[in-house]
Amino acid sequence: KYFASLTESFDAVCVEDLNLKGMAGGLHLGKGVHDNGYGLFLSMLEYKLEERGKYLIKADRYFASSKICSVCGNKKEELSLSDRIYYCECGNRMDRDVNAAVNIMKEGKRIFAECA
Repeated sequence: KYFASLTESFDAVCVEDLNLKGMAGGLHLGKGVHDNGYGLFLSMLEYKLEERGKYLIKADRYFASSKICSVCGNKKEELSLSDRIYYCECGNRMDRDVNAAVNIMKEGKRIFAECA
């Protein structure tokens, strides 16, 4: 049902291509990262989108989605995982994950435009 809602509502879905193995080992998140099923979710989502002639667009895992200001494009060199609010010199202040999501959407649109 969840996939049907996504695949019927959108022509393209943009996601971040995460390195789950690296995250599990490097960030001390352990099995929690492996157990979340993100890879399986993406596989199923991609299948359902392709079935309907739609697209799953993956932003490169090295794309700095969290460090780039989604308003002005300025890139912060230093941003720790404990920084949950993104502050930019331009005045942008927003949740770090929301900022990253906006950047992933913009990157997905850019990738899609190049392929079209």
